[in-house]
Formats: sequence, structure tokens, C-alpha cells
Amino acid sequence: MDSIKLWFMEREAVYSTLALFYRDNLSRGLKILKETDLLEKLSEYEDDIDLSDKAKVISGEMGGNKFNPGYEKELWEDYQRLFVGPGRILAPPWESVYESRDRLIFGKSELSVREFYHQFGLEVNPREAADHLAFELSFMARLCSIKTYDDFQKVLKILASMEKFLKEHLCKWVPAWRNCVNSNAKIGFWIELSNITEAWVMKDLKEIEKIIKNK
Repeated sequence: MDSIKLWFMEREAVYSTLALFYRDNLSRGLKILKETDLLEKLSEYEDDIDLSDKAKVISGEMGGNKFNPGYEKELWEDYQRLFVGPGRILAPPWESVYESRDRLIFGKSELSVREFYHQFGLEVNPREAADHLAFELSFMARLCSIKTYDDFQKVLKILASMEKFLKEHLCKWVPAWRNCVNSNAKIGFWIELSNITEAWVMKDLKEIEKIIKNK
């Protein structure tokens, strides 16, 4: 079960780090990428060249701006433009926006996501949209933090929940969101991070489906 435990821990690290970047924790997220081997591990995924290449690109950009004192400020300004405002938000980080032409938050998917969280004892402030990308990624990280690695039936149960959440939510809308980021970002970092986010959730779903199929 050590391999299962390591797999869950590595996945938790990726999901939680991605969530930081989309939830107003840019400095902390950058610190993790600089001080850990997370990007290095992503760049070594031989079974997913696309994900590997994107990790190498973002690592190269960060390295190229290592001595640029204004780099984090540039990232922050682009973050505000893309995900916060003021004015029109160019790449809204809420699932509901992508499920209808009206592009409004607090839609059907928001309620569905909130109910999903509730099943695992998690609650989101009613004033905040539960289908924010950072919340959904954090939820996946939370599911990865299980401590019952020795009980394979419980592991399979958690994996089934992950599979359902990825299929019904993250993998369903992240591609459209990623397109918005790619079309509007001024800094390559956000383009590549959104590409990594999409590639990661798609890869994770495939791996989970494979494990469940071969149980």
C-alpha cells in the first residue's frame, strides 16, 4: 500500500498547490514551486508528454525571471485582470459561468458542488460561490488526504467519489476556462498554469478510471 499512499500524497500536493494560485495566494504558491520538486516531478511524467512539456515551460519562465524584481507584481496584475476585476473578468474561475449563455455565478452546478462538499462534511460560506476553481481543486486535495490506505475498499470508495467529481465538474468546465485564460493572459505563466491545470485533471481522471476498472 506504500505506492498507493505515495500516489495520494503526490496528488494532494499538486491539487493544493494549484488551488493556492487561484485563491489569492500567489506568493505562497510561487514559494512552493521554487522550494519543492513539484514542477520537476510533473516534468518527468513520461506517460503524459503534454503535461511534462508544460511543466518544463513554466519552470523555464520562472527561472528566466529569477532576478526580475517586478515579476511577481506582473503576475499579480494579470491575475487581477483574469480572475478578479475590476471591470469585466476575462477568465471567470466559477463553473456556473460556463454552463449557460448568461454566464452567471450561483447556477445549477454551484448547488451540485455544494451538495458534494456537504457529503464529506465540508461547508462553504453561503455568500461565496462553492464552484470557484480554487474550492474545487482544494476539495480534490482534501479527498487525497485520506488516511485509510490499508483498506482498499475504502480507497476504492474515495476514488469513485473523485471520479464522479472530476467527470461532473472539473473535467467538464476547465477546458473552456483554460481557453479564456489562453486568449486573455498577458503573462505566459498564467497560460501555462491553466494548461497544466487542465492537463492534470484530465490525466488524474484517466488514472482513477484505470484503477477502478482493474480493481
